[in-house]
Order: sequence, then C-alpha cells, then structure tokens
Amino acid sequence: MKKFLSLLVVAALALGMTGCSNSTNNGGDEKDDVTKVALLLPYIGDQSYFDVTYNGLALLEEKYGDAVETKLIEMGTDEAGWEVAHRQAVSDGYDIIISGNWQYEGVMLSVAAENPDVKYLNFDYSDAAANSLDNVYGITYAANEIGYLAGVVAAVKSETGIVGGVGGMDNNGIRQFMAGYIQGAADVNPDVKVMISYVGDFQDTARAKEISQNMINEGADVIWGCAGGAGNGVFAAVAENEGTWAVGVDTDQYVSMIEGQPELAKTILTSGLKNCDQGILSAVSMMIEGTAPYGTQAVLGYAENGVGLAENDYYKENMTAEELAEVESFTSKVLDGTTEVIDELVTPGVYDTYLTKYGK
Repeated sequence: MKKFLSLLVVAALALGMTGCSNSTNNGGDEKDDVTKVALLLPYIGDQSYFDVTYNGLALLEEKYGDAVETKLIEMGTDEAGWEVAHRQAVSDGYDIIISGNWQYEGVMLSVAAENPDVKYLNFDYSDAAANSLDNVYGITYAANEIGYLAGVVAAVKSETGIVGGVGGMDNNGIRQFMAGYIQGAADVNPDVKVMISYVGDFQDTARAKEISQNMINEGADVIWGCAGGAGNGVFAAVAENEGTWAVGVDTDQYVSMIEGQPELAKTILTSGLKNCDQGILSAVSMMIEGTAPYGTQAVLGYAENGVGLAENDYYKENMTAEELAEVESFTSKVLDGTTEVIDELVTPGVYDTYLTKYGK
C-alpha cells in the first residue's frame, strides 16, 4: 500500500511539473518575447493611403517574423465607433498601438493619455504639440514635397501647359499637397496654368470624375488625383479622354491597380508616394528596440525616403529620355536641399498666393 501511495505521489508531481511546463511555453516566457502590434484604420481597400499604411504590418512581419503579432482593426467611417475601437485595443493587451492622422488623432491621444504604459505611434500626425505625450511617438511626411514631385512630372508631360489637381477635402493638409504641386509645375513651366478643385470627401468617385472631365474640357491634359479612394474617378475620366494622363498618390497606384482594374491603371503615368509603410517599419522598429524618442515628432521627406515618385517600368516606357532627364533635373534639387518647397502648414497663405498667380 505504501509503495502504491508513493507511486501516486510521484505521478502527481510529474503531472504537475508537466502542467507547469506547458503553461510556461504557451503563455509565459515565449509569449513575453512577442510584441503585440495593432493598427487602427477606418477601412482598407482604397488602393491608396490606407492600403499603403496597412502594408506597414506586412513589413514588420517580414522583418521580425514570429517575434511580432500584428492585427488590423478596421474602425469604420462612423466616428462614434472610433473611441470604442481604441479602448478595445488597450483592453486586448497590445503593446504598441498605431493610429492617428488628422481624422482621429484626437481620439487616439485621449485614450493614450489615460494609458501611459501603452506605447503609441501616430503614423501621420497633424498637431505636433498635442502629440508630445511621453508614450507617443509621431511621424509625418513632407506632403509638400510629394506635391512638388507630382507637379514637376505633370508640367514636363503636359503638352497644353494646363494641368489639374483634384483634392479630397479642402483643408490645410490637402492644401499642403497642392501648394507643392503648383510650385513644382511652375518651376518647370513659368507659364503653366493649374486648376485645383475638391471632391468634399475621399470616397465620391463620381464627383471626382465629373471634376476631372470639366478640367479636361478646359484643356488640362495631366491631372493629379490627391483624393484617396475618390481618386479612382480621376482615372476613370482620363481613361475616356485620349491624350490625357493621370498621376496617382500615396502608393504606386499603377502597380496596385494593374491586375484588378487595368483600364484605370494604364492612365496612371506615375504616383507621388507617401511611404507610410516604410515610416511605420522604421518607427515601430525603434519602439521594439527601445530607441524611439517618445514625446517627439519627425517629418520624413524625400531625403529620408518618406516620400518619393513611382518610377516603375510603365513610367519609364511612357516618358522620353529627355522628359526623364528634365524631371531628374528638378527632383534632384529637392533631394539635395537646393530647392526649398513651400509649405502651407509652415507658412499659411502660400497656397493662395501660388494659386492666384498660376491658377486657371
């Protein structure tokens, strides 16, 4: 009997040790080594701004593998649900929460202030002072330089000397893009005429198409769609008018659309790139490695690979050698700092000044 009881005790101890071992492997040390990262966006599928931002998670997974656990949280377009989504991300135990931009950074910052132990990345901040919390690191992109690069290409390619720009909403952020666009076009052609108009949101493709067609009727032969998903309406109008070109925004829209919507993709000569995915990769890497400068903000420009120009094979095939060289002669001056691109956010009113001078 004593021997039997002894065996039972040994067996129980063995089971207990096994149970502890499994618990540690499944939820202990190994799990502690995994950084949980959540990205909050209203939606994806715009083939522009939100899609390139979402790609930042793929880049993190590619770099860190199983050492990161990422999740996209689609909040929807109803602002009433944004705070709930941010609070849920905290409750779900994410170590790093990526959120922000002008639309909902206020919600993110309010929740961040209440949760100082959670680290936040504002992937595209608008208010530097508001983002100076000890657990928030903010990055943004030189949108004025994106506009400048797009404006240079538009003016170089234009045969009529008239180019257009279709923005999503008429706010200072989009005006920052458009001011640079006008400057870039004017640097190439001092006699250029630039038409600028706004959709009123970032989803109404029909309105964007109507605006673009009106610009084409007025002589514009290159139009920049700086309107998120609504920019597809720009491409649709250009597709119906031979001899005209579109320029995309945020991501390489020719590449993102060529398989699903080739008729629209073929209208896109190039795109002004806002490399949110690269910004997220760089910033979150610093957060994981413990070197992120919380409480500060960074502006990523052309020199930092924060913005750029899509120079894919399609672009090169549809530009002459002389046109490519002319574009290079202007963009290189932005890269080395020789050309200072005007910035509506730094000097309010420059957009109006340039539009008055070069607008049609």
